[in-house]
Amino acid sequence: MGVPEAGLPQRRRGTNLPKMGDYNQAVILDSIRRAEEGLSRVELAASAGLAAQTVSNICRRLLDNGLIIEAGKEASGPGKPRTMLRLNPKGMYAVGIHIDPALTSYALLDAVGTVLLSLDEPTDLAGDPFEVVAAMGAKVRHIIDESGVDEQRIAGVGVATPGPVDAASGTVVSPPHMPGWARVPLRDILHEATGLPVIVDKDVTAAAVAEVWAGSSSSVRDFVFVYIGTGIGAGLVHQ
Repeated sequence: MGVPEAGLPQRRRGTNLPKMGDYNQAVILDSIRRAEEGLSRVELAASAGLAAQTVSNICRRLLDNGLIIEAGKEASGPGKPRTMLRLNPKGMYAVGIHIDPALTSYALLDAVGTVLLSLDEPTDLAGDPFEVVAAMGAKVRHIIDESGVDEQRIAGVGVATPGPVDAASGTVVSPPHMPGWARVPLRDILHEATGLPVIVDKDVTAAAVAEVWAGSSSSVRDFVFVYIGTGIGAGLVHQ
């Protein structure tokens, strides 16, 4: 049983250097996501380490694109009440695939992690792995079509799979309980089948990161995540 240290998202700070708009936008979105009650522009500037005008420009762009919403005003002492910003649940969606040797699970989620559609099916270990993964891509397309979600709002597909995994190439490398799955290019096959961006990571790492992002014990920064499926794995989370 390997015990990898999960590559976890740390609280990021932005930069006021030119040509860093996409990075700063990700920083702002991450800050808003972490705050259950939302954040004001002033609070975002402080937490992200960005100039007030930079934050204002980014927030306007995010509002125009429907990724965040203004969620009322909040007074915090004398002065003008702050306008609170939160993620727009309908602003973006993603599809998750969890591959276990026994069962493959699919889920369509909104921007705040609510599962809108899900289904499970037995994992086909008898078929050709390339064809099996292509069929997974077709299932993703079916889920998106059934949901009625605007495809332009689908950020991409995330895949959690038994390891070992070559994350750089999105390839699964001979998982012990999946005979025949030797260097199967999951990312490339699914991208071709779905037309969407695809990221691939080891199941225990993906689960540990998900716990950090959406778990109930947000005050706990360091923990060991134990994954029990067809196999057993563990991830050490140290922030």
